[in-house]
Amino acid sequence: MSNIVTLPLACSKLLREKARCKLSFAQIASHIGHDEVWTAALFYGRATPTLKDIHQLADLLNLSAESLEDDFRMAGPPTREVDVSGKTDPVVYPFQEAIALYAPAIRTVIAEKLGDGAVCSAAMKVRVEKVSRAKGNDVRLVLESKHTPFQSW
Repeated sequence: MSNIVTLPLACSKLLREKARCKLSFAQIASHIGHDEVWTAALFYGRATPTLKDIHQLADLLNLSAESLEDDFRMAGPPTREVDVSGKTDPVVYPFQEAIALYAPAIRTVIAEKLGDGAVCSAAMKVRVEKVSRAKGNDVRLVLESKHTPFQSW
């Protein structure tokens, strides 16, 4: 089984220009007014940009907005298929799905902030927080762990 993921043309263009311009997802997110993980998810084909997002990205990355619009249109809806087969618990499943869905974005943002490395599940602290809202309560799940840089030898 291959780990190679074929990205839509629009995403390949965005990633290429991001690297060429030496921008982080935090910098790009700030420019377009979104969270950096959502922005990274967009670049990996897992989120849908608005026309405003496309034009702001095109401007920032020196791309043709019309061409980028066409590329996103041709790509169709984002790929959000994740394999969490057999997982149906209504409390646990959404978290497994979210981690699987945003894994490429999360991995890239961690690497941008901390460098190439691994996150240790054995050292992970998990907090569940209640977030009170006007229309009911939400939940915030916080995962905190040790980051260990990969070594060269």
